[in-house]
Amino acid sequence: MLKVENLARYFGGIKAVDGIDFDIRRGEILGLIGPNGSGKSTTVNLIAGLYAPTTGRVIFEGQDIQKLLPHERANLGIARTFQNIRLFGQLSVWQNLWAARVVRETGWSGLKQRWFSTATQGKLETEAYLEFCGLEHKRDQLAANLAFGEQRRLELARAAISGAPLLLLDEPAAGMNSEEIDDLDQRIRKLRDQGKTILLIEHHMELVMGVCDRVVVLNFGRKIAEGKPEEVQQDAQVQAAYLGSDSDDAFMQAALQA
Repeated sequence: MLKVENLARYFGGIKAVDGIDFDIRRGEILGLIGPNGSGKSTTVNLIAGLYAPTTGRVIFEGQDIQKLLPHERANLGIARTFQNIRLFGQLSVWQNLWAARVVRETGWSGLKQRWFSTATQGKLETEAYLEFCGLEHKRDQLAANLAFGEQRRLELARAAISGAPLLLLDEPAAGMNSEEIDDLDQRIRKLRDQGKTILLIEHHMELVMGVCDRVVVLNFGRKIAEGKPEEVQQDAQVQAAYLGSDSDDAFMQAALQA
């Protein structure tokens, strides 16, 4: 579905991403992991079009999308979430979902016209995603007033209701407790069951190792490993990147072995 070829982004002398290659296969959940500063979020921003690459290409559904702007890539079918939540805080939960769906159908020019539409299909779909994120009872609350975990769930649902077949999830578990992460695991699986393809960028190893079909590991902007979760867990370069040769970080060790 999506392929990155020799993708690189340099900021002056800093090689944030340095010539990486990987592909995302239709219908899978691909994990993109690595220590802080390894280039994960930069990679997502390159795919989404927020950054222009220094070298390399991004190919989506056989089309080189290198010159497309972020909204043009979204129109093709690439949606994303952010590390720092970017909901429409002064719109209600319902309105956040409705706006994402309306833009998918008509573009921004039709947003005002459709805003108060009584279209049955649109309402049914919005209701379905309200249920998906567990916020039916808070449909009329402002997004800014939701609890942190609820905002995370709403942002996930907003990306999904856009209709994009490819979702880029940038650290969706950040700031969540263990119960919320378990819940997120199930929601990501539901999206895959609905036909979504997912790139999951995440620090929580138990989530990654449990939900992903394959994992790509970055370190200092370069790909150091790729494979099934159980294969990546045993990779010496991955263990060194996370643990260091003399580290006794029991939590990370347990996560890598989960």
